Amino acid sequence: MPRTAARVRRPVPDSSALRGLGERLRKARTEAGLTQGQLGAPHFTRAYVSAVELGKIHPSVKSLEFMAAKLSKPTAHFMEEEGAEEDRRAREMAMKEVAALLARATAAKALERAADLLALSTSPTEIARLRLYMATARNFLNLGAEALRDLAVAERLAKHQTDARLLSSIAYQTAIALRLTGEHHRSRRMLEDLLTAVEAASTSDPPMRVKLLKDLGAIAYDLGEVETASGYYNAALEWSKDIGDVAGLVSIYHGLALAHRGRGDLDAATGYLQRALGATELANDLSYAATLHNALAIIAAERGHMASAYEHVDRAIAIARINGPAAYIPHYLNTKAECALKVGDLDTAKVFASQAASEAASTRNDRAAAAAQIVLSDIAATSGEADEASRHLEEAAAKYLAINARAELGEVYMRLSRLAQQEGHASEASEYANKAYEAARGPTGLVGRTR
Repeated sequence: MPRTAARVRRPVPDSSALRGLGERLRKARTEAGLTQGQLGAPHFTRAYVSAVELGKIHPSVKSLEFMAAKLSKPTAHFMEEEGAEEDRRAREMAMKEVAALLARATAAKALERAADLLALSTSPTEIARLRLYMATARNFLNLGAEALRDLAVAERLAKHQTDARLLSSIAYQTAIALRLTGEHHRSRRMLEDLLTAVEAASTSDPPMRVKLLKDLGAIAYDLGEVETASGYYNAALEWSKDIGDVAGLVSIYHGLALAHRGRGDLDAATGYLQRALGATELANDLSYAATLHNALAIIAAERGHMASAYEHVDRAIAIARINGPAAYIPHYLNTKAECALKVGDLDTAKVFASQAASEAASTRNDRAAAAAQIVLSDIAATSGEADEASRHLEEAAAKYLAINARAELGEVYMRLSRLAQQEGHASEASEYANKAYEAARGPTGLVGRTR
C-alpha cells in the first residue's frame, strides 16, 4: 500500500505583534462587557476569538474590521505595535494634562505644552484638538486674533472627522475670540446659535447653557445694553443653582456687578463683587480674585475712597505676580496709575502707566498697552502738553486698530477730536470725529477689561 505522509502540525510562531494584537482585543472586549462568543457572533466562533486573543492565529483584515466595529474602535488600534501603543497612551495623557491647564493662571503653560505636542503630531484629530487647546489658552491671554488662526485650522480638520462635540467647542472658542477682537455682533450670533442648539438637544447640558448665557451677558454689556446683560446674567444664575458650579458663580456675580455699575448702582455692584470674591475662596481661584480686587479698586476710586482703591489694586497686583497670568498685570497697573491721576499725583501716575505699557508689551497684551497710552495721554494733557497727549492717543489708536477693538478705537478718536478742538485745529478735529463715527461705539472699560 502506498504510504500516506503524516500531517505535520507546526507550532505557532512566537510573535510579539500577534500577542499585542490579541491583548488589545481582549482588553477592548472586556471594557465593552462582551464575551468572546458575543464578539464573534454571528460570523466567528468563541474558539476563533480566543485563539486571536491568545496570539495563536492572525485574523484576516475583514475579520478584524468586523470585531473592531463591534468594539467601536478603529482597526488600526489593534494593529499597532506595543511601542506605538505606549506612545499613543503617553500622548493621550499629555493631551489630558494640557486640557487640565486651560485656566487663567496656567494658560501660558498650556499654550507652551500644546505647541510642543503639535510639533510632533501627525494625526488630524489630534492636531484639531491641540489647535483648539492653543486657541482656548490664547483667549484666556487676550490674544483673540491669534486664537482665530488656530481655530480656522481646527475647524477645517474637525469637519472631516464628523465630531460634533469638537466642532461645538471650536465654535464656542471662535465666538470668544471674535468678542476679544471687537467682532461683538458676530460673536453674539454664534453664541445665540449655540444656545439654540443646546436648548433643542435631547439631552440637557446645564453647564454649557450657563456658560453661553454668561458670555451673551458679557457681550451685551460690551455693547452698552446693560438691561439685556443683567437679564442674561440672572438667567445664568438661575440655571447655575442646579449644577453647583462655584467657579461659574464667580463670573456670574462679576457680570451682575458690571451690569449694576452700568446702571450707576455702585452699592449693588460692590455687593456682587464681594460675593464673587467669597466664591473665589471656595473655588480656590486666586487669579480671578485678582481681577475682582481690581474691579473693587475701580469702584472705590469712582466713589472717592482712594485708600480702599489703592488697597484693592495693590492686592490684585500682588496676587497676579505670584499666581498669574502675567498678561493681566498691566491692567492692574493701569488702574493704579488712574488712581494716582485722580488725586493729582502725576509723577506716580506716570511711573505706573509707563510700567503698565512695558509689561503689556512683554506679555503681548495690546489692549492693556493701549489703555496705558491713554493714561499717559491724560497725564500729559493735565500737564498742558497737548502734542504729547495726542502722540500717546495715536499710539493707543494704532493698538486698538490692530486688534479690531472698534468701540475703544472710536473713543480714542473722540479724545483726539476734543484735543484738536481745544488747540484750535478745527479741520483736524472734524476728521477725528468722522473716524470716531465710523468706528463701532461701546462702553469704555479701558481699565480692567479682562475676560
